[in-house]
Amino acid sequence: MARANVENCPVCGRSLPDFGGWPAWCAECGWGLDPAETSPPVPASGFAAWWQRRTAKAEQAELQRLLADPALLSRPHPRRLAIYAAAVAVHVVTLALLTVGAWVMTTGVVGVLKVFAGVVAFGLVAITFPVHRLRPSTAASPPATLAAAATVANGVGAAAPRRVHVTSYGSPAPAPVSRRVLTVDADRWQTLGSAGRVALLAHQIAHRSGHDPRRTMLVTLASETLDGWLALLRPDPRARRRRKRRLRGPAGETVAAPPPNRLIGLSELILPIAIAPVYGGVLAFGWVLREGGTVAGLRAELYADALAARTGGAHGVAAATDLIDGELAELAAGGNRATPLADLPAPERERRRRTAVATGSRIDAMHPTFAARLQMLAVLPVPQQSVYVNDADLAVATGEIAALAAPNE
Repeated sequence: MARANVENCPVCGRSLPDFGGWPAWCAECGWGLDPAETSPPVPASGFAAWWQRRTAKAEQAELQRLLADPALLSRPHPRRLAIYAAAVAVHVVTLALLTVGAWVMTTGVVGVLKVFAGVVAFGLVAITFPVHRLRPSTAASPPATLAAAATVANGVGAAAPRRVHVTSYGSPAPAPVSRRVLTVDADRWQTLGSAGRVALLAHQIAHRSGHDPRRTMLVTLASETLDGWLALLRPDPRARRRRKRRLRGPAGETVAAPPPNRLIGLSELILPIAIAPVYGGVLAFGWVLREGGTVAGLRAELYADALAARTGGAHGVAAATDLIDGELAELAAGGNRATPLADLPAPERERRRRTAVATGSRIDAMHPTFAARLQMLAVLPVPQQSVYVNDADLAVATGEIAALAAPNE
């Protein structure tokens, strides 16, 4: 913060504006941008680096396709059909396990085998299927918020929501809900101004338009079911350490390992060989859901930004950029209360955008990078009409959202 009083750039000599107590930086030469903030994060492993490169390549290819033809944003991605098919296949396996377990327990098999088969079948489902996702939604029906959302939905040509689910700092991630339930981040809402709040409503309404298969209950449950299977089938990295501990005596001295036994060695190979096809199938379905979800989700999120921009008419890009600035304010707050955009000077907002572009950061794993979103906003056609919501109505909606968020804080 001490650099905020610098009047001239020490590198290029350019006259700097008054940063109002925020970090000083130079828009011409980049002086003042923290190198630690502008360095992309280092992947944790070689596999993570490979996956990151592949994902980035797929996202970049889709982004270039959309930049060349923004009209594609309004069309759901064709991979969504493969994603839905993979999700259905995962749920069919889960239902098959339940069916087999119920059938075995009704047959005349020996009681011990009957109980064992039932425990195995139902146990696999209990371990892998995310039952917690089936809890009832905590969505409410605040009238002013729903009225404002209906106005925005009609303005952008989307279905109006029927209920509202409010989240806030520290609250758990919301479970997948119906398309007609609008999810609003109360803290982000408080950070934005009137135009940004209308843009936020449009962005969130677009999430339930069917463009993003990842946000449907069908795909979310399937994806988390595969995570459960991976956790169950993945080799335990602690097994080798346990074997080493067994070969150590009470005083820590190394005990001679017993001579190799072919029968034991063969028995240890039977289980990996038996589960290899299952493990391969889980990886294959996971690949379809995650790889396809990456590009389909990118298009869906950029479409949501396009709907947000549509609310502001000639100033639509500025409204959508306000929404992005609000997300950047959340990241800068680091889990604390974010500074409202009205209190952030334009140079500080631009500094955060440049840092986000340089680091390739994003608000969360479901969204594209800020760089991709800003690039897409720059090529969108200027909307001919805007969506107007009365400030008084937004103020009432703000009170409703704050009241719904209070129990989560």
